[in-house]
Amino acid sequence: MKKNYRYAIFLFIIIIVLFFCSIGIVTLFQDKKIEIEKVDETDVAFVSDANSIVINNIISVSDEFGKSIHESTDGDFGYLEFEVVNNTNEIRNYQIYITRLYSNYKEINPNYISFYLTDENNNVLKGFDTNKCPSYDDFKFIEDKADSKYIYKGSLKGNERKKFIVRAWIAENYVVDHSIEEQFAFNIGARAY
Repeated sequence: MKKNYRYAIFLFIIIIVLFFCSIGIVTLFQDKKIEIEKVDETDVAFVSDANSIVINNIISVSDEFGKSIHESTDGDFGYLEFEVVNNTNEIRNYQIYITRLYSNYKEINPNYISFYLTDENNNVLKGFDTNKCPSYDDFKFIEDKADSKYIYKGSLKGNERKKFIVRAWIAENYVVDHSIEEQFAFNIGARAY
């Protein structure tokens, strides 16, 4: 009888401990959920004089040349300097994304549009540091933004600003047909997530 009594007390203590542990775990996850819900995508802003790039079927170039593009050249290549700004006092995760635009011209196959993203000092960023630059089709879609793909993810401290340069061009293995007008156009932006 004494043995059963000890066993019952031991079992009761284990049940009490498990009960309080599960309450703690549920509370912890609820706090995380509330914290996530506080993040608004406008907590992070995209700052630039422009946010669109239009590439015309003028010339196709190697990745080596594309990485060295240093200014906009009348639609031959895409080049844009911009900032991503955290508008809050707290750390925010952000995405830099591109949104495909459609025009009246025939679209250049997105598989042949190459991208290169660096910081303001031309230091290459993760995902763009391989021998072959990624194409539009290499990026992943953002489920809640139509025709948008993220090209980079990072985090910013409270009120921090980071500068970036994006370059885009027609890959050298694309055969340019000068008898028709072709384009590939996109907007670029940033948001908290």
